[in-house]
Amino acid sequence: MKLSYPVSHCRPSSLRSICCYTIASLVALTALAVPSYSQTSVTTSPVGYTTQSLTAGADTFIVPQIQRPSEFAGTVSSVVTSGSTATLSLAGSVLTANAFQYVSGTQPKTYYALVTAGNLIGTYFTIVSNAVDKITVNLDGLTASSSDITSVEVHPYWTLNTLFPSSDANVSFVPSSSTILKRTQLLLPDSNGSGINRAVTKSFFYLNSLSDWVSTTATSVKAGDTIIPPDQYLIHRNTGGTPSNLTQTVAGSLLISQFTTYLSTLSTGQNDNYISIPRATDYTLSQLGFTDSNFTQSPSKILKRDQLLVYSTTGSGINRAPTKTYFKYNGAWYDSTSVTTSVDPVIPAGSALCVRKYASDGFDKPLTNLSNASL
Repeated sequence: MKLSYPVSHCRPSSLRSICCYTIASLVALTALAVPSYSQTSVTTSPVGYTTQSLTAGADTFIVPQIQRPSEFAGTVSSVVTSGSTATLSLAGSVLTANAFQYVSGTQPKTYYALVTAGNLIGTYFTIVSNAVDKITVNLDGLTASSSDITSVEVHPYWTLNTLFPSSDANVSFVPSSSTILKRTQLLLPDSNGSGINRAVTKSFFYLNSLSDWVSTTATSVKAGDTIIPPDQYLIHRNTGGTPSNLTQTVAGSLLISQFTTYLSTLSTGQNDNYISIPRATDYTLSQLGFTDSNFTQSPSKILKRDQLLVYSTTGSGINRAPTKTYFKYNGAWYDSTSVTTSVDPVIPAGSALCVRKYASDGFDKPLTNLSNASL
């Protein structure tokens, strides 16, 4: 392998490539001490809320800069894998059995375990089930041992219903009165496909008759529990009828630990990775965590290899093109439209990025962004 990352954690390109761009303001941050499911109390991350303008007649990319608050934090004493899952034994924890298991119509939350210590720090795994002292997670193509996961935080995923609850009708979205005349739509990218410039694969709108979000391909089925992973985006399409400017407000907790997303590659050609960094702070391009192991430098300023596309939240219309494209040459970053001088621009908090990987070995490349305290 050509990676400095442990070979056991490499995997064929699969489910973790995701993207977007948004600007929001974070306010009212407060550190709180709250009890967890363990027998001790933990200090949570700072909490607050973000606000974002949603322009009439345009697409706005939504990347939650903050997480839903943690509902458990604890030490992992051992990791036992079985097929595509791993069971994490918790040290001294008393949970309610299957409290973290999604049940349609009964338990609307889907949870993930964010690794806060161990070789896989910053990686998150969807929780399948839990016992009173164990959590079982989907490995999503990775491998894991006891040294890889030594502590975790458990968070519920954002969903369509939690990012755009029914109480926000006509504030952050406009409901639709029929399945034909759609108002606000929420679009999800093709995060599991391959190639470049992939079209969105899922579209949702809020249907008044069901009091829930529904897919355009299944308008009689409630879909508000559809999850939005922490490194994924969605597009808010404020069109249909006579649209007006809207505003979204999202409350949650600040991510202060490391965060890792995985960049998919193809051996047969280029591949787009639509990703976001769920941070509430601005950062420079050089602080994103790109290295020679996860971002291939270009041999010249003309023959480009890996590229980083940035999408602006400002502007009008739909299906907008990226506003900036960057590449790396001889250890420095360059703007594709002006290659005379190297750059290190500030990326606003909540920005969405597309990493266009050049043909490689077909394995995912981990991109680890350091904690807010390190920026």
